[in-house]
Amino acid sequence: MAKSTEKRKAPAHGRAKRPLVIDAHAHFNDPVVAKFIREKSGRTGGGFVTSGGISKKFADAQLKPIKYVGERHRNVDLRLKELDQMGIDMQVITSSPSAGCYWADGKTGLEMAARNNDTVAEMVAKYPDRFIGVGTVPMQDVARAVKELRRCVLDLKLRGVIIGSIIEGIELGERKHWKFWAELEKLDVPVIIHPDGFTHPERLLKFNMWNSVAQPLEEALAMSSFIYEGVMDAFPKIKILICHGGGYLPFYAGRADITYLDRPASRGKARKKPSDYMSQFYYDTVFYNPDMLEFLVKKVGHDKIMMGTDYPHFMKTWDAVAFVTKAAGLSKAAKADILHKNAAKLFKIAL
Repeated sequence: MAKSTEKRKAPAHGRAKRPLVIDAHAHFNDPVVAKFIREKSGRTGGGFVTSGGISKKFADAQLKPIKYVGERHRNVDLRLKELDQMGIDMQVITSSPSAGCYWADGKTGLEMAARNNDTVAEMVAKYPDRFIGVGTVPMQDVARAVKELRRCVLDLKLRGVIIGSIIEGIELGERKHWKFWAELEKLDVPVIIHPDGFTHPERLLKFNMWNSVAQPLEEALAMSSFIYEGVMDAFPKIKILICHGGGYLPFYAGRADITYLDRPASRGKARKKPSDYMSQFYYDTVFYNPDMLEFLVKKVGHDKIMMGTDYPHFMKTWDAVAFVTKAAGLSKAAKADILHKNAAKLFKIAL
């Protein structure tokens, strides 16, 4: 468990001059689970850059941020200090979706996910005024995933789970996973969809494109699976938060719509055109272009969007709070919703 010596309350300075801020997208990994994945999976750094046929020099450059990120997973005091500096009062902490070890058997995946979830729960117990916990589950074994989901919510009091965008070649919307979606809807907690690299990275290893270009595509594919396989209609109360603003689909839904309208055979089980489903999902603000935030608000409504940092990634180059507070075209009420009210409602955070 990460080292710390005191409970840290929300920062008092400046609160009279600014709204409450909740970070809905942040990572926190158990070091034993992370080490196990590095050693056993052969998948390092999300983009699998160590096994993709690019030069060692280029691979090392892409993996260099892991040291910076790893320190912030281990050092709770450093994390709290940086949250204070950023003006963030509470943070929703999740593991990497890879903690479910989809490449392993269900028993191993459950062991790793459970260990990770216990670590997240311990962190929340030590700092209940600063952290909200989200677990993960071994989706390669739906029965075990359902069991661990129940334990996360009912025993550990975590507020949802995070999973990857595809489970070892099986899309999220496929029937195999429907028992999980039914239980999620029953428990009334959200699932966060976060890619772990890209399924076909061969063309994307150079220039870090497995992350910058391909992960938004993974999110678009995951959303499409939910829509075309009928999940959004079968489970209308399900709460699905798509990371990174939903990837490409919310911003390019018109092409999916024209295909749906012109080619009925492509509709699958969807009862309406794809853009009509966009407001059924939830989104974070981790997409960096200010004009895209205003567009997404118009597309899905400001009540479906919440501020995220992707901590501890990109902290040196992006001010996630100012991204919202300085956004043009948004009302004060809309900004307050995005900064904290929507996350508080989705994750059932008492304010």
